[in-house]
Amino acid sequence: MSVSSTPPQSLRLYPSDLVLRAQTTADLDFLQDLFVTRRWAEVSAVPGWSDAQRRALLHSQAQLQRQHYEKHYPSADFQIVEYAGAPIGRLCVDRSARELRVVDIALLPAWHGQGIGSELLQSLLSQADAQRQVCSLSVEQGSRARRLYERLGFEPCGETSIHTQMRRPARAHQE
Repeated sequence: MSVSSTPPQSLRLYPSDLVLRAQTTADLDFLQDLFVTRRWAEVSAVPGWSDAQRRALLHSQAQLQRQHYEKHYPSADFQIVEYAGAPIGRLCVDRSARELRVVDIALLPAWHGQGIGSELLQSLLSQADAQRQVCSLSVEQGSRARRLYERLGFEPCGETSIHTQMRRPARAHQE
């Protein structure tokens, strides 16, 4: 499967332009390609590897990530983000009585900077606020997404050598 969905020039998305649908096994090729596009720059820095070796490593990592999510978040909502009928990203959210956890939010690189991630997160934060839930997520060290999370009110609450845990307390819900 080749991922070539690119946004039209001067795109301004509105909530009705995006569709979230349940992820199915038919999406596994897309999810694998999405993972590869997100990690390609990292493995490209490894000298002496062919593109086939890089791709094989990333495919195995994508499978391990999927297995990890399924094991640790068995009741999560695994969704595909679509625009004009084409998959452009994924959203995985785990809900409990006290917390809404963004397990994964990812868009194809061509769709970065279009406001889609902000729109998805603001919708989730509104849902969390309505339920008086904390919203949490992890972000990789050095990720540009951290600035977005901070703008939306997330604050660091723990760190590992790879990730920063972030939380945003529930806010008074406004109808």
